[in-house]
Amino acid sequence: MRVLLELPNNNVLKENQDGYLNVLDLYNKNDLLHLYKIPVTKTFSGSIVSYFGDKEWDLTAYVDRKITNKYKITFNEISSQSLANEFKLIFFIWIYTPAGQRRTSPLKPTSLIAIHSKLTQVYKYLDKLKLDSISNLSHPVLFYEFCSYIKELEYSFISAQHIFSVLGKVQESSKYLPFSFEIPTDQGSGELASEYCSPSKSRADQFYAMPTSVMEKIYLWCIKFIEELHPHKELLNELASELRLNYKMGKKTIDKKIDSGTWPWLSYDSPNYRIEVNKSKPVPYKLIIESFLVGSPLEKYCIPSAARTQGWFSKVLTACYILCAAFTGMRRNELYGLHSDSFKTRIFNGKTIYTLQSYHHKMTQGRGQLTEWVTSPITRKAIELAEALTRHMRVELLSSPNPMKNHEASCLWINQSKKSEEPKLMYEGHLRTNFDLIAKEAGALIDQQVLDEFKLINPNRNPLNADKKIQVGKVWRITTHQFRRTYAVFVRRHNLCSLTAIKDQFKHLDIPTTDWYGEGSASAALQGIEKDNELKELISSVANEVIIDNVYRWFNSNEKLYGKRGLEIMKERSSIPSDLKTREQIQELVEKGIIDLVGTLHSYCLAGYECRMDKVASTASCFKCENQLIDEEKAKNWIQRHRWATEQIIYLDSINRLTSSIESHYITQIHATERVMHYFKIPFEKFNLKGKENE
Repeated sequence: MRVLLELPNNNVLKENQDGYLNVLDLYNKNDLLHLYKIPVTKTFSGSIVSYFGDKEWDLTAYVDRKITNKYKITFNEISSQSLANEFKLIFFIWIYTPAGQRRTSPLKPTSLIAIHSKLTQVYKYLDKLKLDSISNLSHPVLFYEFCSYIKELEYSFISAQHIFSVLGKVQESSKYLPFSFEIPTDQGSGELASEYCSPSKSRADQFYAMPTSVMEKIYLWCIKFIEELHPHKELLNELASELRLNYKMGKKTIDKKIDSGTWPWLSYDSPNYRIEVNKSKPVPYKLIIESFLVGSPLEKYCIPSAARTQGWFSKVLTACYILCAAFTGMRRNELYGLHSDSFKTRIFNGKTIYTLQSYHHKMTQGRGQLTEWVTSPITRKAIELAEALTRHMRVELLSSPNPMKNHEASCLWINQSKKSEEPKLMYEGHLRTNFDLIAKEAGALIDQQVLDEFKLINPNRNPLNADKKIQVGKVWRITTHQFRRTYAVFVRRHNLCSLTAIKDQFKHLDIPTTDWYGEGSASAALQGIEKDNELKELISSVANEVIIDNVYRWFNSNEKLYGKRGLEIMKERSSIPSDLKTREQIQELVEKGIIDLVGTLHSYCLAGYECRMDKVASTASCFKCENQLIDEEKAKNWIQRHRWATEQIIYLDSINRLTSSIESHYITQIHATERVMHYFKIPFEKFNLKGKENE
């Protein structure tokens, strides 16, 4: 059997070679003795860590801890042995076959862990009623009773939808399973969730975008804080390193006494062990802290307590994290892919572009795809400060015998609250305390004006939840995903870039998803414009003038055009009567909405804003569109696109991350750029990877 789970280093474990058919055979024969001995997962080094018969399967070696802090799936809540075995069989098949989804690869381990809790609720219900298989829910009466059970639990719409969705996955997996299951209704998971969720939770609560004044106060506080500390980053690194070294020296002294038998009364597990290590430190923490900070520009931050100083370090890291999230809109797992060399500077069309490099994991198997996010220069200081603060901890992780800890050593968001343990990644729970502290210190209080704006820019909120969380007089509660929503709403509200640009920034597959993230931005923008009719007319007039100028030039010059629509215009130039190509005639058609266009970084689309660009993930995809037009000015941008695509494919190949699908994606981009440059007679070097003819 081909095992498709990938480890972070791109190795594939060769386990369960007999294949899932052998497992099915043992299951059907009820040969539990041999079934329970089938290995399910292994450690990074290859030793078996979980067997089919275990009540807990450990997937530590299969997940990137920078993406999720969950790495186990358990079956101990199901008392019936037969039900538990069926539950395990479903998950075993989802791990090692594409049964759980319509693509040819299996579900990602992180997805398995996420849906495990949902299927657990189904099996807990079956266990409660003493039913022997999920196939019982194929009966309309029993399925209706299960739906009523879901309604009694008062789940939110989203939670209920996830439960019905996982039942759909079981149904889709029937050809791989030794039993049949079919949902006895034509209703989809969304319809079922709407009918059986709690009425008060029937509306999904979209992550909130921050009102302007709240955003400005929090971001400004973080910027000033980082600007103040950045020049002294090495001082803070030395302080953090010295505190850690001081602890290690005390620990080494006590360990030596235990190992030699000098102190037979003390062991590593003894509650007094920590106390004795603390006593044996060469220098009190207070003196170390004061020696670094007293008399320095950071003296006001001198806290004569190791624990409180570590807490302050965590707050500094959280401020760095906020700036990286705020000025990129990155997802949490993308933020955890940031490393010490993430900040990049690019020159594009004579302009300096700043980016952060990381991995995105949406629709990818394994480690993720290396890519970049446009950002602000302040994130360079945030990255450098975070690197300095965590340097000693990352060195410690690199020295760990645990390969997964070695992998985590590249992450910037780590802390070491317990000195006796290895450094750990900071998760949402760790960040939340500092989020609250920063919001409070920034003065991000909710007043009536904030509340009114919050309602305007968050139209998809669940009012019942929002009214409890967002109240006048309270401090704003920050969550990581708010930065992403705030980014989308802010740039659309102030028309700083197009939806297509945000789609690329957010690594979305389609425009509607991006549009949903920016919900509320148009209403907020119109609120001001509606009060100024002259401004509305000016904006409309300028937009129309740009369209008229471009169309007039295209029809009345000898300029070369490319793209399906561009080639058609060149062909039609001589046949269109001159009176139909005048500025006045074009202006009339533009004002009537008959002619419209939208400019992108690489071309023009004459479908205007009717083009939703659904499922368009690359510029090359527009080549198939009858509305694409590329003029000589836009053609210059394809030079940069060619350079970027070739750099990406060469880099990924150099680190052995160039899969056939990724190579195909970039080669398509490169071919498109070369066609454009060839047409416009722009000099270029034809791309050739390792002597391949990429025709």
